[in-house]
Amino acid sequence: MNDEKSEFIVFGSNRQLPKCNTDVLSIGDTPVRRTHSVKLLGVYLDETLNLKHHISMKARASALAMFNLKKIRKYLDKSTCLKIANAMIFSHMDYCNGLFINLPASTLHPLQRIQNYTAKIILGRSKYDSASAALKELHILPVNVRAEYKILLLVYKCIHNSAPAYLSELLEIKTPGRSTRSSKGILLKVPFTRRNCFACRSFSVAGPRLWNALPVDTRNSKTIRTFKAALKTHLFKKSFL
Repeated sequence: MNDEKSEFIVFGSNRQLPKCNTDVLSIGDTPVRRTHSVKLLGVYLDETLNLKHHISMKARASALAMFNLKKIRKYLDKSTCLKIANAMIFSHMDYCNGLFINLPASTLHPLQRIQNYTAKIILGRSKYDSASAALKELHILPVNVRAEYKILLLVYKCIHNSAPAYLSELLEIKTPGRSTRSSKGILLKVPFTRRNCFACRSFSVAGPRLWNALPVDTRNSKTIRTFKAALKTHLFKKSFL
């Protein structure tokens, strides 16, 4: 419920939402009206949590910054242009991007399209040139993979007691029944889910799945610095090689 605007929102699937036909709640003498989207800590949450509205708003802000960057590109060298893009464009894509886990490619397309075009602007390429080649040359991970990076970094911090307790409590280390090669690295229990919906996008489910799929050497990284380097190398190869 949004106290400032006196609104409330109901979250659910497209099948569940029609069952709730309440549009107004009364709290004392104050009517509280139902809304279809709320803004919480800079994130726009809609009723089905598909994040389309949030991505649309971030894409709009990123596009404006991208067009402004294009206007002054000829006055900048590549290094300066990349720094501006990171601060003014990619920062919009990375804000709370852990929420993008397991979203359809079609939902993330607006942000991916802007990232592709921005990479070409930085390199002075034509809009008809390969976007993958531009991202690869700049060592920039695609939008969905950047979300995986964010989640996996949080998992590493949880395992090594450098994350908030409310996140660490969502993960449980798996004790292997027999010694295998994969058991040489820390594995996490993946909670059972019946449907490929909200639950599969939660940190407690998506985090362990992504973590268990990492190479053993990456999971066994001794410091967060070496983990970041190994993780980006792994995700880069997964994306472009």
